[in-house]
Amino acid sequence: MADLGQLLGTILGSLAHARRLADEETAAIAEYYRSNPLLEGMSLPRIRVPELTIDLPMLIEAHQEGEPNILQEDAVIRAAIVDELKKAAQREGFRLSQTVQKQFDEEVKIELAKVRSDGGERGYPREMIVRAVDSAFARTMSEEKHERLLPAQLRRIGADLRQRAGDIALKKVGIPPKISASIVTAEVKEGAAAGNVTRLRIVLKEEGMEWSVGENQDGTVSRKLTPE
Repeated sequence: MADLGQLLGTILGSLAHARRLADEETAAIAEYYRSNPLLEGMSLPRIRVPELTIDLPMLIEAHQEGEPNILQEDAVIRAAIVDELKKAAQREGFRLSQTVQKQFDEEVKIELAKVRSDGGERGYPREMIVRAVDSAFARTMSEEKHERLLPAQLRRIGADLRQRAGDIALKKVGIPPKISASIVTAEVKEGAAAGNVTRLRIVLKEEGMEWSVGENQDGTVSRKLTPE
C-alpha cells in the first residue's frame, strides 16, 4: 500500500514528464525540418492534451491522522532572530544600535503573540513565523531612529532573517495525515470488501509555464516562472 498523496503525485508527475518528452521530441523534429530543404517552411507537428480524465478503482486500506507541527519557544526564536540581525548588519557594514535591537525584538515578540493567538489546532506552518519576522523587520526599518539602509541591503538582510526564521521556527516537525491506498488491479480485486473500494476520477487540464525575465531597480536581472 502507498500513500494516496504519493499516488496522486506520481500520476501528476508522470503527466508532466510526458509533456516534457513530447516537447523534446517536437524540438528534435524542428531541427530535422530546418535541415531538410523539403520540410523547411512547413508547420511543425505538436500534440497537446488540453484535458485528460482518469477514472480508476482504488482500495482504501487505512487512515492515519498525523501530528501537528510544534512551535519553538518564543524566547528561543527571538534570541536567534535578533542574533541573525546582528550578523546580517555586520555583513552589510550597518551600525545596529541597542535601541534598534530592542525595538526589533519587541516587534518580533508582538508578532509571535499574534501567531499563537491565530492558530494551533491544526498545527503551525513554518511560514507563519517567517511572515511574522518579516513584518517585524519591516516595521522596525520604517522608523526614522536609525541609519538608513540601501534597498539592496534591506532585501539581503530580510532574506537572511526569513531563512533563519524558517530554520528555527519549529521544535518538532509534524506528520501530515496519510491515507494508505492502492490502485493496483490485483490488490483491488483481492482486497475488495464492502466500503473499502471507491473510484478515483481526476480531470486534469494542461497549463504551461514560461520564464519571464525582468530588470530590477539595482540593474540586476531576475527570472521567474509565469503562466503561459
